[in-house]
This record gives sequence, C-alpha cells and structure tokens, in this order.
Amino acid sequence: MTQKLHLALCFELPSGNVPEWVQLLPAGKMVGTDSRTFINNDPQQILDNKQRSNLHIPLDIEHATHLKGPIGEAAPAQGWFEQLEIREGQVWGKLNANEDGKALLEKQNYRYISPAFKHDANGHIFAIVSVGLTNQPNLDLLALNHQRNNHDQEITMKLPLAIATALVLNSETATEADAVTAIQTLQSDHKLALNRAESPSLDKFVPTETHQLALNRATEAEKKLTAIADTEIEALVDGAISDGKVAPANKAMYLATCRADGGIEQFKTFIKSAPTIANKTSQHKDKKTGEKADTLSPTELAMCRSGGLSEEEFLATKSQINVGDNA
Repeated sequence: MTQKLHLALCFELPSGNVPEWVQLLPAGKMVGTDSRTFINNDPQQILDNKQRSNLHIPLDIEHATHLKGPIGEAAPAQGWFEQLEIREGQVWGKLNANEDGKALLEKQNYRYISPAFKHDANGHIFAIVSVGLTNQPNLDLLALNHQRNNHDQEITMKLPLAIATALVLNSETATEADAVTAIQTLQSDHKLALNRAESPSLDKFVPTETHQLALNRATEAEKKLTAIADTEIEALVDGAISDGKVAPANKAMYLATCRADGGIEQFKTFIKSAPTIANKTSQHKDKKTGEKADTLSPTELAMCRSGGLSEEEFLATKSQINVGDNA
C-alpha cells in the first residue's frame, strides 16, 4: 500500500482558554487546499494505529516535526495528544499542552491547527502523526515527499540547500532518494575506512614496531659492514706501505681515498703501476751507527718520490755522499 503524508488541512481553534479536547479530523470526505480529496471513513483504524504505535502525537509549530526536525533544526513540541476519541465519525484528540504551548494558545499567538496524517493512494486516512499550530489556513504546505498541483500533476519536493550542499548534490534536481543514496554511500565509505584502519594491508603498511626493529637491524648491519670495510682498507694501505709503494707519512691520505666511492679500486690500480720507493730489506748502513738500515726513513721516502728516484738510486746517491763525508 502506497503511503503519503499530508500537511495542508487547517481547522480553527476555539477561542479563550486552552481547550482540553480538539477536533483533529472531520467525518467523511474533505478537500485539501491543493484540491486533493481525503476521506476519513474508518476513524477506528486511526485510533487502533495510535494505540498500536504507543506514541503520543506532538503539537508543534508550522509542522516543524516534519520540516525542521529531519534537517537537524529545532522542532520542540508545544504539547501532546495522548488520547484520541471518535465523535460522530470525527476524530478528536485530548490535548496536554506544556507551558510553552499554553502560553501560545492563551495569548492566541496561533489560531488554527493543521493535522499531518498518513493516507493511501486513494486518499483514505489511516493515521494521524502530528498536529501543527499555524496562522495561515490557506497556505498550501508541501507534503514530505510529493504534492499535486491543481492540474493533478505530481511535483517532486526539492531538498533543502544546506542538505544538498553537505551531500554534494544539486539542490535544483536532487530528490530525497538521491539524499538517501548519498548518505548510504557515506556510511559505507566510513565503515570501509574503519575496517582498513583496524586491519591495514601488510602490502602497503608495516606496524611501527616492526619497522623500527628492521631499521635497528639495518643500522647494526651497516655498522658491521663499515667496520669490515675499514679493516680491509687498513690492511690494503698497510700492505702498500710494507711493499714500499707508498710512504707511511701518507697513510691517512690513502685511507681517506679508499673510503670514498670507488676509492678501493682506484687505489689498487695505483699501487699496481706505482714504483717501489722503499725496500725494508735495503742493505745500507746508518751513517751514525754503521748498522744496516732495514727501511728508508719517511723523509727519505718523500725525497725519493719528489725526486722521481727509486730506492736503489737514492741509496746509491746517499752512499756517495756518505763516502765523501768520510773522506
């Protein structure tokens, strides 16, 4: 059964004090301000539906329950219809007005009431859902979903601009169905995001603790590799010094060279073609002690390099000098 909500019928309130009982629906057929016809031919069904729902019917202002409440605006009740009664086919409600409602009615701030009721496709009313205070009995209030104009053409109600903007919808063309779909999509996306946050893919995310552990291990491994490389470089340079290829005084320079990117290979190429500038087994005597010196002194090695002399040439020249001195 197609159900719709109508908000357009209006009835005048009795003047004077706040009424205890108010007529909500006349008996039989009635015509709305938009020319639609409604029928109250089964008032007992209206009472039975009220009893089954176990809900009180709110008295609000200008149908705020249905027009403001759904978009998050305030829609306070001015009172409640806690009991319904049938009087000669009419539906009456017993009003329990609150302080705000009593003040409005006693001061006659509002003079008319407009019941919001549910009806089927044929206009038969089967439930009253709220009652609105109004001062515009001839105002053609919009139904929540659709209304018909005087030519009996169905018109779709536009979404409020604020809701359409929040849901990134076109306020001129978006319908309630579009809004519901957009909200459901947001809820689905939110749930998916929460699930991903709770159970992230290990292909793209690594727990912080695991990442830190791997980082620590990598740092330790890098330190060990650096220590091994330093040991090998030290041995390589010491070997070149031992072979007389480089002077001990230049050890620090060659260590730095080897530690540079590609430095080890460059140093190995250098010592392959470098001449031997010192020999620790050279058989020459120290001038002062008369003993054979095993190696040239650092100063002598530097002199060999700067003069482009081999160790043998340097020793020969040194021997001649020593002979001249002894003469």
